Formats: sequence, C-alpha cells, structure tokens
Amino acid sequence: MYHINYEMPRRHNARRYGRGLSLAALALCGVLFGGNPLPAWAAAADAAMPGTTVPDTAERTPAAQPPQAPAKQEIPAVHEDLRFAQPQQVELFPSGAQITVSERLTASSREGQAVLRLLLPDGAAGIVPDVPGQNVLGWTLTPVASRPQGEAAERRRDLLARLDALEGRIAALNARMELHKQLPGGADSAAVESLDALAERTVPGLMAERQKLTREMEQLRKLVNAIPALSEQGKLLEIRLAAMPEAPVQVRCSYMLHDCGWQPRYSVNARPGTGKVDIALSAEIWQYSGQDWDKARLALVTRAPGALGPDALPDWIIEPSSPEAARVAALPRHAKAVPLMAAADNSGISAAEEGAFVRWEIPTTGLAQGKSILNVTSEEWAAPMQWLARPSAGESRVWMTAEYAFADRPSWPAGLMECRIDGQYVGTGSFRPEAGKVKLFFGADPRVTVKTINETRKENESGIINARRFWRWSWRYAIRNERPEEVQVRLERPLPRSVDERVTLKLEGTPAPTTDQDEGILFWEVKVPARGSSDVRQEVEITAPADLKLAPVAP
Repeated sequence: MYHINYEMPRRHNARRYGRGLSLAALALCGVLFGGNPLPAWAAAADAAMPGTTVPDTAERTPAAQPPQAPAKQEIPAVHEDLRFAQPQQVELFPSGAQITVSERLTASSREGQAVLRLLLPDGAAGIVPDVPGQNVLGWTLTPVASRPQGEAAERRRDLLARLDALEGRIAALNARMELHKQLPGGADSAAVESLDALAERTVPGLMAERQKLTREMEQLRKLVNAIPALSEQGKLLEIRLAAMPEAPVQVRCSYMLHDCGWQPRYSVNARPGTGKVDIALSAEIWQYSGQDWDKARLALVTRAPGALGPDALPDWIIEPSSPEAARVAALPRHAKAVPLMAAADNSGISAAEEGAFVRWEIPTTGLAQGKSILNVTSEEWAAPMQWLARPSAGESRVWMTAEYAFADRPSWPAGLMECRIDGQYVGTGSFRPEAGKVKLFFGADPRVTVKTINETRKENESGIINARRFWRWSWRYAIRNERPEEVQVRLERPLPRSVDERVTLKLEGTPAPTTDQDEGILFWEVKVPARGSSDVRQEVEITAPADLKLAPVAP
C-alpha cells in the first residue's frame, strides 16, 4: 500500500506552510487520482515553495542499515533438464500409495565415479532403488528446489497470481481514498471546498470498486484453499555405481507416498419384486504428489501395509472391584474402548477380515493431480428383501433390509452408501461388512408397521419367612401389512439377563421366541398376510428375594 502524507509540519506561525509537498509527490497524487486535475490549493502550495529541489542521490547520506538476519540455508536448485520420474505402476491404498518408477538413464561422472540421477517427490518414503546388472555402491538423497508440475499446480499458481493482483489494486484504491483525508496546514476555506467537491465525485466510485474487488478476492481465496499447497521441494536420488556403464541402463525405484489415497463409494438399488440388489462401487481418488501421473497403471487395494505383529497381551489382575471397574480392567492396559457403532475411520476399511484384502486393476492409465471419481465395478446380488421390527413404546416402524454373504471371497471395504428402492432415492447410509456378510438398510417401510400394546405390568411380594418379590410384564405386538404381498417380519426384543444367581427369569411368548445368547436378543419370524395383520405376545417374569435391592425396568 502507498503511504502518502502531505500534512505540513506546523511552525509557531500558523500561516506558514513549511516545506510541504514536493512537486514529485503532487504528481504522484495526480496519478493516484486517475488523471483528475490537482486541486487549486495543491498547485498554489507548490508554487509558494521557493527553491524546492531534490538533492542528487549520489550526494545523499547513506541511511543506517538494519542488522541483517542470519542467511537461511538455501535448497540447491535442481538441474533444468531433470523432471520428476513418471510412475509406471501405482498401488493406491486408503492412506497412501506404493509407487514404482522405471526409467532408462545415462550415467554421469562425478569425482571419477558413475552416478545415476532420479528426481522423486518430496513426500517419497521407504525408497528402494534397483539397477539390474550393475554393482550399486550406495545412494544418497538430496533436497532440491522443484517446481510443482501438472494441471492442479498450474491452476493454483494462476489463482495466486490473480489474488496478488487484486490485493495490489485494493491497496492502490485505499491510497487514493486516504488522500482525501489529508489537509495541508493552514488551508483556507476555498481549498477545503475544492477538496470536498473532489471527494464527492471520486470517493463513492472508489469505495464501490473496492467492495467489488474484495468480494472477488474472497472467492479466489476459497478456490485457492480448495487446492492443497504443493511442496516446492523434491528429492534428488543419486545412485553410485562401481563402474561406468557403456550404455544407458534401466533404473527401477519403488517408494511410498502419503499425499494420495482412495475411499469407496457405493450405489445400491434394491428390487424387492425380484429379490435382487444392484450394487455399483466407485472410488474417490486423490493425489497431490507434485505431478500428473500420465502413464501409470493404477490398482486399488483395500488394505494398506500395517503392523506386522500382534499387540502385547494385557495384564490380568484379579482384585475386588465394582462391575464397572472389572469391565474396564478387562481391556489392555493402553487400549481405548471403542463404541459399537463408531464411525468408520479415515481409511474406510473394515477390520473384520485380518490379513485379507481386495485388489482392483483399473483399465485406464494415468491420474491427474487433485480429486477424481473412478467407476470400479458393478454386480447383481441375490439378496431378498427382509423386514425388521424392534418395537418399543415409541417405535412403530418396520425397516427394510437385505443381507449378502461374500462366501469364498474377501469382503469389500466399508464406505458410504447411497440407497434406492426400484430406482427411487431413499437416503444414505454405511456399507460395513462384518464376518463376511453385509447388512443393507433401506429405511422404514411405510406400508408395514407394528403397534405395542401393554397388557400386564405387575409387582407384588409373597411368603413370610422366605419372602420373594415378583415383577410381571406382558405385551402384544400387532404387525400390520398394507403391501399387496405377504411379508416375513423379524421382530426383535432385548433378552433379559441376570448377573445375580438369586434372580430367576421366566420367558414365554406366543408363538415361542427364539433366543440368541450371543447377540442378547429374543426374536420371532412372523409371516404377515397381504393387507392383513399378525400378533405376537411376549411375557417376562422376574423373581428375587425381598431383601435384594432390585428395581427392574422393562424397555
């Protein structure tokens, strides 16, 4: 921003102007005012300054120089003819990539030793070079300055240049408006009126233009922030050979890169009338390596390299404790409890199958910097629609589900899922395989409902010597089907379980429920006729000694 101050230094006599503005400064004012003539007071002020001269620069006394900061260590510039080695094969994991490059290089001589040079991205790690047929003495990595390549890098540079230009224009507008706030010392009323008239003509337009430029600059900043900053460095790999080869040699190099990855996206369409589910898997891929991968063969892998061995066994200490503390002590010493319905981690990969993964070879080659979507595969699954009810006092919905088993192949990775029924969009959910199966949910079916009716709720006490208390509940679940075909509804209720041997439980139902101890549920498979109803009854009785402090609450 230009900082121009033409306020006169005041003397004891207010009528004196002092030295005031030089002619050069007033000329600059004219430029900033966009060609507007100088105010009369400005011309008069310049004329009233006798003998105003600008001393020759050669005669000026040199200004005191501020102390110099220690020079930063410069990154050596890279050779102009050396560009990033182009990947030949890229295996993309959810949190990185294994990259292989292969180039035919001519060795150069340095200090009497043959050297092969290869430029790698700044984020390259786990680098393993290989020169078949040559005796490799060793290799070194040197940080070098590198200009990010590819369309994303060019787009970001262009946006930053436009942003700099806008900031400069706004600074110039601010300087022009600042001039209207300055008055020369001792200015008379005519000069003030002249400056006011000039401000009235120019300032509104300047402010409007500044606001327009500010809005444009804010939009540019959003666009810049959408493109991650790319490293201005690279790694120069220099491989030293025992002897100078007579001809160019093939150099292979593999490395890991973490500025890239992929996550799955699913589109699922259920067709209840056919018992089929159409599923399409696409991949959201990103890479910010500093270059476009022009000819790379791509493969998507569902699991990244991870730990090679198990965790240490936890301590097992038996001591008096509360039930809550006992459950916490059962965890490893440094473990963290994870909620059962925790969201998928950043990798988006289900941990249900240890040591198993899926690999997809992408038929197209190359991948530009930035984000892109690739269609991976699509299948038709045999997965008949099912209906699931988990009734309670306030829950009457019946959910539409389908289940698919991956049988003898590894499960697909977890990810976001967009759901449809017969082509109609119903919402988004999570695709989370467990134990080789995936359960797909398609929302509540408005044509199938369940109503909970409380029939019995009692509490009493019996006996004198061995007094005992009783709690009894009974419910009736009325399932209504308005669909034109029969449906089978799985009705689930929590299984009551006691941690005290003095408490007895009695469970009955019509029809009799099935118990799943592992899942902790009771369930009924109920066939509901077309446009008809079916009822399920459940009875629970709890008995405990009268002196046992027990206050069971039925869900």
